[in-house]
Amino acid sequence: SGPGDLFLAGDPAQSVVEGVEFRFEDIRSVEYHIAKDKSGLLLQKPKTVNVNYRSHAGILNTAGAILSCMFGAFPHSAKQLKEDRGVFVGPRPGVMYKVSSEMVESVIKTKLKGTVILVHDSSVSRWRRALGGYALVYGIRAAKGLEFKSVMVLGFFGELPGGIHKPWRDLLLGRANDGYQNMYPEVEGHMKLLYTAVTRSIERLFFVETEGSVAGDAFVRWITTTSMARNKHQKGAVSQSMTATPLVPLASRNKVDDVESMTMTRDEWLASGMDNAEAAEVEEDLLAAESLWDKAIYCFREAQDHDLARKARTHRSSVRFQMKLPVLKEGDKKGKSVGEDVESEYRLLEVEGASVVESLLCEGLIEEAKNVCLRLIPYMSEESVEHLHRKIIRRLGPSNNSIEAK
Repeated sequence: SGPGDLFLAGDPAQSVVEGVEFRFEDIRSVEYHIAKDKSGLLLQKPKTVNVNYRSHAGILNTAGAILSCMFGAFPHSAKQLKEDRGVFVGPRPGVMYKVSSEMVESVIKTKLKGTVILVHDSSVSRWRRALGGYALVYGIRAAKGLEFKSVMVLGFFGELPGGIHKPWRDLLLGRANDGYQNMYPEVEGHMKLLYTAVTRSIERLFFVETEGSVAGDAFVRWITTTSMARNKHQKGAVSQSMTATPLVPLASRNKVDDVESMTMTRDEWLASGMDNAEAAEVEEDLLAAESLWDKAIYCFREAQDHDLARKARTHRSSVRFQMKLPVLKEGDKKGKSVGEDVESEYRLLEVEGASVVESLLCEGLIEEAKNVCLRLIPYMSEESVEHLHRKIIRRLGPSNNSIEAK
């Protein structure tokens, strides 16, 4: 309750009240005029916070891309701050385009229960009726300052004024010219409104349009083709051996003809597959590792990512091969004489192991290939071991694996 107890926080890009522009500099100017010579009443300079502990990177990447697009056309629309950085990764937003209101109502009342619907403030009553009296329908401006676990931005582009659709298309497709900001100033407000809607979401975000439109077509194309690099330093980022591509689109298109598929989005299947794959790579118990690879393969198949499913199957074949390696007895160590039957078994293991290593190298699974080579050494002749080191192991570089030839 004193002059030093006032704390202000805000996002300049969320100035969505018509006719009102928010800037910290304006607040400090008013405060300085009021305080006059009383320096103890002056506010500190604003501090910027760019690490987001609320929403994950899947949502923040989309929010950042919208801001980048807005600043490209309206460089003075708000103070340009660094993009928010998420502490953890998460599923990208989903897109459902040209779906019926009945389908939307079915999805939110069955598979997406509790999802908050964000619409243009003037359309709240209409959408509540269209969705069978669904209570969780908010105007975007009314929802400013709130946060929800699951958000659906509904009918945003279909309800834009007719004369503004082509300018929206030009902006999203990179066709805006130098005079764009003076010709279409209302688009700036729309982009702030869209950014505000996106940043209400904590975990899941969907863009849904029940009608096709010029602006809607452009947005779907933009958000499903614009790519963002994965941050390899983020917690939960995919491991190097399982990475299919460093770039992924901002959002994924969801199938709406199968409501059951909405229980998990493609990104959630991918995230679950990555979790199982990463756990399998560090699992020392081979039986447990095989089970984890089975789960990863299933998830990748559900996500329809055939490249990652193939990599996971190759990894699993390596684990299964290692499970076949017999437990060595003291007399079976390399350099010791063994019976003909054992020698024959070892030769077969050597041939099969070579095939496994070749498959791993073709998939770029270098560490696992070195792991199999090192595990094979005790079952190989000295001549074969020397050849293995010279032709393969040394060329693959130093190993991070703790297994050593004995």
